[in-house]
Amino acid sequence: MTATLNLLVMPKLQKYIQKIRRYKVKLTNLINRIGISYPIEFELIDEIPKELILPCHLGILFFGDFDTFFFKKIEINLNHVFDSFFFNIRNLGGYNFTIKLFYKGVKKEYREMKKSSNKIKIHPTNKFYQILINKRIEENLGMILAITDLPIFSSNNDNILFLFGETHLKHRCCIVSSLKLKEQFYYRPQNRALFEERILKEIIHEIGHLTLGPNHCHNHFCVMKFSKDINEIDEKKKELCETCKIKLNKIRKKYNF
Repeated sequence: MTATLNLLVMPKLQKYIQKIRRYKVKLTNLINRIGISYPIEFELIDEIPKELILPCHLGILFFGDFDTFFFKKIEINLNHVFDSFFFNIRNLGGYNFTIKLFYKGVKKEYREMKKSSNKIKIHPTNKFYQILINKRIEENLGMILAITDLPIFSSNNDNILFLFGETHLKHRCCIVSSLKLKEQFYYRPQNRALFEERILKEIIHEIGHLTLGPNHCHNHFCVMKFSKDINEIDEKKKELCETCKIKLNKIRKKYNF
């Protein structure tokens, strides 16, 4: 009787198991595609960072399609503003996400002021930070910067969307997104010179936080002024104001360089 029952039940049971496995695969693919993830997936793992001693080594990692010659412009401008703060500035090359990692944590949001347009996939900053932390340790860097052409939102506050940039002081890394710095984002003709000016300002701004700390400057023309929109980025210069230069010189004296 038992043997007969097993012969009847087992084929049906195997059939259900196979069906459940198929649904599991479909569900996993759906989750990866729409970007559902849990915050713990992006909880940052880092050894206890040693005290930063200046001068230090700075690395720059590119996520996306950037002209190779652009690194040289970044290097020149950073060395101009933060003169003698870096032993060298290393081009760490490009980084490509795996498909699975690319979709993790992604949110879809409307482009600002264009509620009728299609939603854009935006990525959490912690997804970049963990890669930067690993690279900073691997390359023995004091600081590390990411430049991406992807839109980003803050992992510290997921209501802060479409960031120009963000800095994580504890882990000594920062990120700049080029998307909103392009005229095309605002449905205007491409302007390469204006784009480069904007992205250099934001790069200097985020590195400024890693050297000067979290506070913003109140001088409207200082590169360390907080910019709530693209117009305020265009108003400020690529330079530190006199007050911020004094702060920078105090750091030089502290470390005797």
